Amino acid sequence: MAAAPLYCVCRQPYDVSRFMIECDICKDWFHGSCVQVEEHHAVDIDVYHCPNCDVVHGPSLMKKRNNWHRHDYTEPDDGSKPVQAGTSVFIKELQNRTFPSAEEILIRMKGELVTTRYLERQGFNYPIAVTEMEGLGLKLPPLLFLSKMWSSMWTQPKMLQCDPPLATLSLSVRGRMQMTAAETSL
Repeated sequence: MAAAPLYCVCRQPYDVSRFMIECDICKDWFHGSCVQVEEHHAVDIDVYHCPNCDVVHGPSLMKKRNNWHRHDYTEPDDGSKPVQAGTSVFIKELQNRTFPSAEEILIRMKGELVTTRYLERQGFNYPIAVTEMEGLGLKLPPLLFLSKMWSSMWTQPKMLQCDPPLATLSLSVRGRMQMTAAETSL
């Protein structure tokens, strides 16, 4: 029986559970942990030089960054796409922005004033804090019903019909569930 080939500076056989990177010069494979290359950083390397080859050929070459505002910063279409959330450009822009305080934008209203007519005319551009529930025309189901509904949804998920369909997610089965407004008043 032939011995398994050995790789890396550690001279160990291939291990499917460990990230490995190939040297573009000598074509040997190295465990990322042995050569200080993390898997999520490997995508940024254009030409990888292992510790042996970088003595002669210099350090690894990184991909050129075209789009600092995109996660895939190597895509050629540089300035035509919007800034993506989570990029360094997005974070800097977010840090430089000023936001109004909640007190500046929050609309405080009595429940009787929050009507369909009001919302049709004024829109719903700012959050509304209802200071008095009376006259709101909103009736919440009893707490006992809500607790029974949630416990049955978690333990016995089933498809309920809705007009129009209201999609929710059952985490226990990762499926779609639907219910009508009438069923919420059981």
